[in-house]
Amino acid sequence: MATHDQMKSPRGNLTHRGIRDLVVRVAKTADDCELTGYSAQLAYYFFLSLFPALLFLTTLIGYLPMAHHHTVLLGFLGRILPAQAMLLVRRNLESLVHTHKGGLLSFSALFALYSAGNAVIAIAAALNRVFGVHEKRPYWRVWAVAVMLIIALAILLLVAVTLFFFGPWLVTMLATQFGWALVPAVLDVVRWPVILGALIMATALVYHFAPDVRQEWRWVSPGVVFSVSGWLAASALFAFYVDHFGSYNRMYGSIGAVIVLLTWMYLSGLVLLVGGGINAVLAGAHDPSGHR
Repeated sequence: MATHDQMKSPRGNLTHRGIRDLVVRVAKTADDCELTGYSAQLAYYFFLSLFPALLFLTTLIGYLPMAHHHTVLLGFLGRILPAQAMLLVRRNLESLVHTHKGGLLSFSALFALYSAGNAVIAIAAALNRVFGVHEKRPYWRVWAVAVMLIIALAILLLVAVTLFFFGPWLVTMLATQFGWALVPAVLDVVRWPVILGALIMATALVYHFAPDVRQEWRWVSPGVVFSVSGWLAASALFAFYVDHFGSYNRMYGSIGAVIVLLTWMYLSGLVLLVGGGINAVLAGAHDPSGHR
């Protein structure tokens, strides 16, 4: 069992374990620590916070000089959500925008913060378990860490969304104002690595600060690489399956889109937690086989 105060670097043990051995250990860790159950919790909290967060974001964007701002936001979400889930999001977001009242802004912000905070606390509990430590921080401190993480993740999300929203507008302005013909091509290439970097940074922040473990800061770890690449791959494969083979509407009727959205959130949470399990196993914090 690793100590509460210090964990070894995941990179240190990577060369001593083959890929097959690592996969077996991580799978055993995920089973021992019930990561599927924690992923179900995360899906629930993600779902609760999604629409209040979208309402809050849409309201903020409404103050910007941009026409049809909610349509642009839906276009951004359409790149990462399965088509059936996107139908649900589109329908509810447009309803919220058109029936929008001033008091909903503060309520949506508070409710989104509360639900997202519970999601971060569930992530912390799962990561504590895979690292083999007990939570020793007082409850108020855990919530403080959760709120700080949410703020940091929101800033990174805003960076990604801003690039998506204002990339074409900024390209047009610079090209027109200064005659920089290469700006459109360069910015179109650069903004995607920046968005990917924001996703990597967000995952690294969660892995470093959520568990009650003192770790060496790492911008990129094996768990982060797995989590980001695995989430992108899982989202693409799940969207392909739903669009071509899934029959959720016939099976579940009108709640088929809800099932699709919850399943996607469940897979996203599971990939995130398994990435934390990879870091824990490589650090020697959780070794199901009983040897190091």
